[in-house]
Amino acid sequence: MQPIPDLDSTTSRPVTLSQTAEPVFKAPWEATAFAIVNQLATLEHCTWPEWTEYLAAAIATTEQENPGAMTYYEQWVMACEKLLADKGLLDEQAIEQKIHELVAEQQTEHRH
Repeated sequence: MQPIPDLDSTTSRPVTLSQTAEPVFKAPWEATAFAIVNQLATLEHCTWPEWTEYLAAAIATTEQENPGAMTYYEQWVMACEKLLADKGLLDEQAIEQKIHELVAEQQTEHRH
């Protein structure tokens, strides 16, 4: 059994995430994509296990068809679009319109 570290000493203080890892989101749109899925689950449009299935399917599909062609959050968006369509929450046209609006909004925010 390992001894419990002395958290009061300066040599055994926990390292914070910001000291050890890259940012979770590399671009604002990734955070937006994450927030959309979080909101879908919060509003009970899907469960987290159901979301996991959608995401796993999107990753499997893109990795089979064109390995490495999409980033994790591009796959995340692909899964989200499918979930929204399958649930009847948005159709393809509405999804494309919303993406266009979000991109335009983020471009405007970065100009200021």
